[in-house]
Amino acid sequence: KTRNSARASPPEPSSKMSRALRILAVGLCVGVVDAAVAESAGATGQCTPGSSDASCRARGGQAEGVDLMQRKIMASAVLPDADDVEVAASAAQPEGAGVGILGRTPDYDCDGDGVQDCGKWDYRMSMCMNQAKCGYKYKFPDVTLDHACRCRKCPSLPGTAFGDPMLKQPEEAGAPFSAMNWGVFKNWGDHMNTCAPWVMPRDDAALQNLLTYARGKGYKVRISGAGHSAGGIVTDGKNQQVLVISLAEYTAPGEWEFALKDMPDGSKRATVNAGWTQFHLYERIRPLGFFQPAQTAGYFFSLGGIVASSVHGGSYLGGFNHAYVTRFRVMLFDGSIKIVDTEEELRFWR
Repeated sequence: KTRNSARASPPEPSSKMSRALRILAVGLCVGVVDAAVAESAGATGQCTPGSSDASCRARGGQAEGVDLMQRKIMASAVLPDADDVEVAASAAQPEGAGVGILGRTPDYDCDGDGVQDCGKWDYRMSMCMNQAKCGYKYKFPDVTLDHACRCRKCPSLPGTAFGDPMLKQPEEAGAPFSAMNWGVFKNWGDHMNTCAPWVMPRDDAALQNLLTYARGKGYKVRISGAGHSAGGIVTDGKNQQVLVISLAEYTAPGEWEFALKDMPDGSKRATVNAGWTQFHLYERIRPLGFFQPAQTAGYFFSLGGIVASSVHGGSYLGGFNHAYVTRFRVMLFDGSIKIVDTEEELRFWR
């Protein structure tokens, strides 16, 4: 990026704030942000080392009963009509096996194995279930939301990223990288639907091997966050040699997954996995009484996306979250890893 983005100074604590905390850290692969956060008014007690109090423990993983990975919060749209793409004919479903109304079974059995993949609406999340394969596409005479949940369909394009089985089914195809496929890339606004494979590598080695594989095939790699970008900022779906990488399944090494550090001025600084959402960060810092100086419109946006783009998380007094970045751990196109921690270079990364 060529945007000049000098680090903003955090606001002075008000009388309701008892201590400052520098929080947030992310990069392409993972990094660090220096965000002013303060203990909320009314928070009682302090966490001491070894404390068994549940409110003081920094919990890892996902909160019980809540689907929070960014891959869960996806646009409910589908690709072109079946008439316009090449779709494998599916085996007939057993009587009563699903919603294959008017005999349109391929709309609900995405891979032709006789098992219904789509046709169920998630009323709690207000989207079709099985988002990796299914999206909302009304066809007459659909009478329920379930009926309108159809398979996302792409043409068979051998020799392209769009048709590469290593990207579409990495584990089943024996890909040389450990990753999960999350269907095809689509953006939040339901108006940018592509056939570009959406791949989620699990660690540094997987990401490096995926980049090596893509380079050997002549593919172009694009990076996505939660997919909230409008237009074709990630990809417009026209180039069949494009694949999209997300860090939603990524685990960073050591402190780059998550760490809190005391600073000489009495503040704190957090290092955070860039694939985490704001909820994952708050799951760690809110039990300790801390929060960020500026909030996003939703808890499900990826921290890497928030920092890499001047989006979400801004206020008149606090500025944007990206302005508080103090360090990035980034992976370059050739798989090499670099630490970016000088203001002269940071401004090109955020």
